[in-house]
Amino acid sequence: MKRPLSSILSTGFCTSIILVFAVLLSACSHSGTAENKHTIDSTTIAKGETGSVEIKSDTVKAAVLPAGITYHGKPVKIMSWKDKLGDNLLVLTETGEFASADLAEYEDNRDSELHVYHYVKTDTVWKIIAAVNDQISSCPVDIVTRFIPGALFITDLNGDGVAECTFAYHLTCTGGVDNKVMKLIMLENKNKYVIRGTTSVNIGEEIPGTMKYEAGIPERFKVFMIEKWKAFEREHYN
Repeated sequence: MKRPLSSILSTGFCTSIILVFAVLLSACSHSGTAENKHTIDSTTIAKGETGSVEIKSDTVKAAVLPAGITYHGKPVKIMSWKDKLGDNLLVLTETGEFASADLAEYEDNRDSELHVYHYVKTDTVWKIIAAVNDQISSCPVDIVTRFIPGALFITDLNGDGVAECTFAYHLTCTGGVDNKVMKLIMLENKNKYVIRGTTSVNIGEEIPGTMKYEAGIPERFKVFMIEKWKAFEREHYN
């Protein structure tokens, strides 16, 4: 039986609409997939350009340090990791207070020190490639020489396979609630980069601190160091 022309046209029109809708849906799906793929690729490229930010490191107890590792003071943090240089150890120590050399003349005077040692294992021998030594001397009031808890980072910001070690500490002789001297230091192999200044203090009102970074710090390192400075510069007193 022959179908009316109007029925045939109607069926063809509906089929055309369905086909057009399917094509559009497929195009949208393809576009979304392409967009997602571009986003993923861009993320991957960006990560590759900036290099690895964090290097896997482990905490080490002083009791298990190799015999060749020597230091002054009491270890407060020891980290180990591997990089292009080989096996690494970073030892942070504090001495606590001890009598000053001028104690006989000024009986209240005390000293206090802190030290950082970066060791690398060459063949079977551990050698120091970088060290930081700082101190307060002949202080008759309150001494603060301490590494800031949580302010220790082992990274590879420039992706060259050699780790950077970044740490911060307070160093002050004070008789009250004052802005403390603060230093944030990055060691990379035998290079040392430093930011110096004072903490900001909140004692009901904000007493701002100061910050000054040395010339010659690579830009990527400087951005990271300033970010960490801002994260740890503020002190609070109730």
